[in-house]
Amino acid sequence: MKIHKNRILIVGSGNIFKKHLHTINTLKDTFEIAGIVEKNPTKFEILKRKFSYSIFKDLNLAIKNCEFELGCILTDSGSHAKIALKLLNNNKSIIIEKPLAISLADAEKIVQLEKKKKKLNIFVVKQNRFNVAIQQLKKALNQKRLGKIFLSTIRVRWMRNKDYYKSASWRGKWKTDGGVLCNQAIHHIDLLQWLVGDVKDVFCKSSTVLAPIEAEDTAAGILNFKNGALGIIEASTACRPSNLEGSISIMGTKGTVIIGGFSADKILEWQFVNSKKHDKKILISSRSVKNSYAYSHIEFYKFVSEVLKSKKKKNFLSAKEAIKSLKIVTALVKSSNTGKNVNLDSNLYRSKLGKK
Repeated sequence: MKIHKNRILIVGSGNIFKKHLHTINTLKDTFEIAGIVEKNPTKFEILKRKFSYSIFKDLNLAIKNCEFELGCILTDSGSHAKIALKLLNNNKSIIIEKPLAISLADAEKIVQLEKKKKKLNIFVVKQNRFNVAIQQLKKALNQKRLGKIFLSTIRVRWMRNKDYYKSASWRGKWKTDGGVLCNQAIHHIDLLQWLVGDVKDVFCKSSTVLAPIEAEDTAAGILNFKNGALGIIEASTACRPSNLEGSISIMGTKGTVIIGGFSADKILEWQFVNSKKHDKKILISSRSVKNSYAYSHIEFYKFVSEVLKSKKKKNFLSAKEAIKSLKIVTALVKSSNTGKNVNLDSNLYRSKLGKK
């Protein structure tokens, strides 16, 4: 029996392209590349020489001349919404790298289309949710093993030098990048709200320390969750001389868990008032895990395949879900700009994000 493969049109061939290409080729029994869109003339010629896929300079040409079910958006953050809306309006499901959009208003347009076009699927790449350590923590939280959560913290201490920011004209701009909170820390902010709960209000201070950009490269925020927990965000790309960590810690009345590593992928502390026999095994196995290249992206694509095959499989990577972290980021940026506490139910549209 012939197995149906999900045909993917990749839009954009920037830094993350290699990881998606590797993942799709790893899962070649389930996915195949139908074509690639790249508007940059130099990159277009390189792709033409390197691959046998159909390469297009224009998305409209690709939509007209390429047979595919999934559009995979890997372009600069500022162009995500425009491309997503075009693909959705042409009845294509999409995979979209973070963030869903820079502008909250644009993100809401995507969410509305998701509601309207019920046969289509939107998958926002939140690959860290599939980290083994994060999955174990989610399971423990579902089992109420940590008791009542009262404090949670994320730390994104990364190094991004001048060469990184100058490698593409869109980097570091409010309209197309959004700064450290929207570009780098949004994965960990997503984990924070997914694990702990919905956020009520935020306060934030930020600055530009070393990066030659208009947006911030360093931010510190405080969150009030609706369930009464407090949250702390520390995010910076000014860490020198190298990357340090991308971690999350959660403290509850019955336990504490700290997950570290570069992308929250290694359990550092796994402590509970009511310990169980398998706790030590979970801790040891996490510290010894050596995830293969693109492991979490591979798990993400496996999930995409499962949702596409089964109408009963709930998509927890939808636009409706992804907009939650964007709202938090938007509120943090607004707080930093105004010096005031910002409620997430207030008007968040007057923010620098997505603006010139």
